Amino acid sequence: MPDRLFSLVERDVSRLGGGEAELWVRHARVRRYEARDGGIDAISFSDTLSLGVRVFRDGRMGFSFGFGQGEDDIRRTVEAAIFCADASDRDDAHGLPEDGRPGSPGSGEAGEPPLFDPACERVGEKEKADFARELEIRTLALDPRMKRVRAASLTETVAEVRFRNSRGREGTQRESGYFASVDSVAEEGAEGQTGYGFGFARRLSDLRPDTIAQESGRRALRMLNGRPLSTGRVAAILENEAAADLLEVLAPSFLAPQVAKGKSMLAGKIGQPVASSLVEVVDDPLDPEGTGAAVFDGEGVPSRRNVLVKSGTLASYLSDTFWGKKLGTGTTASLRRPGPKLPPAVGTAGLRVAAGGRTLEQMRADLGSGVTLVEFLGIHTADPVSGDFSVGASGIRFEGGEERGPVRGFAVSGNVLSLLRDVVAVGDDFRWFGGTGCPSLAVSGVEIGGV
Repeated sequence: MPDRLFSLVERDVSRLGGGEAELWVRHARVRRYEARDGGIDAISFSDTLSLGVRVFRDGRMGFSFGFGQGEDDIRRTVEAAIFCADASDRDDAHGLPEDGRPGSPGSGEAGEPPLFDPACERVGEKEKADFARELEIRTLALDPRMKRVRAASLTETVAEVRFRNSRGREGTQRESGYFASVDSVAEEGAEGQTGYGFGFARRLSDLRPDTIAQESGRRALRMLNGRPLSTGRVAAILENEAAADLLEVLAPSFLAPQVAKGKSMLAGKIGQPVASSLVEVVDDPLDPEGTGAAVFDGEGVPSRRNVLVKSGTLASYLSDTFWGKKLGTGTTASLRRPGPKLPPAVGTAGLRVAAGGRTLEQMRADLGSGVTLVEFLGIHTADPVSGDFSVGASGIRFEGGEERGPVRGFAVSGNVLSLLRDVVAVGDDFRWFGGTGCPSLAVSGVEIGGV
């Protein structure tokens, strides 16, 4: 199909004045099953075909999208892309990638992550629906205080991406994925607390409903009977999910466009310490356990593992062909396609802090007393340029290395980079949270605004 469609794209580009073209085709099948009150409350099916066309000519680039594969659909999509190209500003950095082989600064060896499990074609509808029901049943059975499940769901996604461009570059990627989650409520007296558990795998048999249910219940139950926390500076452990949220705030600062526009807190700091020497940050689209894993990037350059921070020192930024030319670094295979209606842009695909060797128990013992931060409330409001933040939080207080009870209703303030510089231990509990992953991080101190 892409060969026929690309022939139509090239024909129409030639008819309208010429240029180089790129065609991106994605077919996705999504099934979602949601359980509530012991039964299946909702089932949704979708099968979509989306096309993305980029045209390059005279130092200009135009993008357009479509959802049909007929000749008239292709013609309209190409005409829109050429209109956008002719209306855009000229920049000689625009163009198709010339060399997709690894070797750019900060890159690792290229490879193809195993993203597709053929067994997904044999998983029946009843098996998937039963999985969602089991999530709800097991969550409610954990403890008498587990009163209800707001949502228990399983989503199956099976997709294929194919691309081709005028320079003969082409590729195919197939992927399967199962995402299950439970949002539960625990109640004791007049108090209620919510808990969330989730799991992601390339094959359904790798997901465990009991593990996901237990996570949701544990998160809700552990926050019951929370108390205020006193104002002051205390040692803290950022639980892996809270640490991942903080890393997402930092993510745009690794992108070459943000650096070039002066919107990055890491601009001009290559070769300088930006975090504790214990911290290593990489963008790793080769790990199939991350939801952003990919065989190639959004313009077909083979994926690679890019080291961004090594032993606390900033090593590189992420770029595509365009920004690689602008900054003179070459591409790091980091062009991403956020959706069919949006043009591709530089982004992360598997941003992660490398795991360390300390358990949570060991980190609590090392710090003695402090708070384990389990959730930031509104961390997305942090300043993306300065890294400053002041947000609500909840957590678990500990003394003598032992947990003493939940705390909430307090604020945490500081700076993202300052917090990373204060890391004194890195946990062994690495986990992916979508396309961002982190272990827990122990820091020497955070500023608490409490009672």
